[in-house]
Amino acid sequence: MNTQTISAQTSSRSVALSAIWAMLEAPDQGDPPTPTRVMVGARLAGLNSVGACKILKRGISSQAIVPLSDYLGLGKGAVAEYLDLDRSTANRRVAKGQLLPVHSAESVLRLLELGQMATDTFETEDEASAWLRQPHPMLDGDSPLELAKTSYGTQRVKDILMAIRYGGVV
Repeated sequence: MNTQTISAQTSSRSVALSAIWAMLEAPDQGDPPTPTRVMVGARLAGLNSVGACKILKRGISSQAIVPLSDYLGLGKGAVAEYLDLDRSTANRRVAKGQLLPVHSAESVLRLLELGQMATDTFETEDEASAWLRQPHPMLDGDSPLELAKTSYGTQRVKDILMAIRYGGVV
């Protein structure tokens, strides 16, 4: 791959991530904007629990599936699967502009958090995206995204990322 292609992919992922956060941080009518994340430079340092609870209470639009798929470098059908939604149900919800079920909304936040942790660990969105999608021997051959379907699997992936980043036993 040439430098222009890599740069375009990284830019596309950054645009997709910005689009997701614009959806997530849009205040309810009459509510003041509430910071839901901590920014360090241009990077997300972590979603705080207060902000996450507010986002989940308000709901996440199914429209977030499209930029989330761009950010993760996956098809919309694969993202629907990671959100524990049937592909046709996801398409119907997107077409009607409906909110995601709570379990799927939690998965959106979980995937965003893992994506950011991987980017912080590997330093580029492209390397992070590739690592998240590839089978990993410490995950019994599953990809980190596959394991992230559950909170316990997500914690396992986070443990591996922390060990990669800081060294240590997993």
